Amino acid sequence: MKYAFIFKLIKKLFFYFLLFTGIILSTSHLGDNYMEISDEEGYLLTIGICCLVAFILEYLIPKLKS
Repeated sequence: MKYAFIFKLIKKLFFYFLLFTGIILSTSHLGDNYMEISDEEGYLLTIGICCLVAFILEYLIPKLKS
């Protein structure tokens, strides 16, 4: 039981880490060339998207299911 909780926690942290790094990489590459946003705006956009995804997946969907 304890290992299942740790495994789920590591899995969630890995998912959010991949989400964050993927968005950072895409905004740093596409932001300069196509969207004309700076790195600071890209970081704010990424943090906002990650927080929104975490809120929806961890709170809103389970709350709506119950």
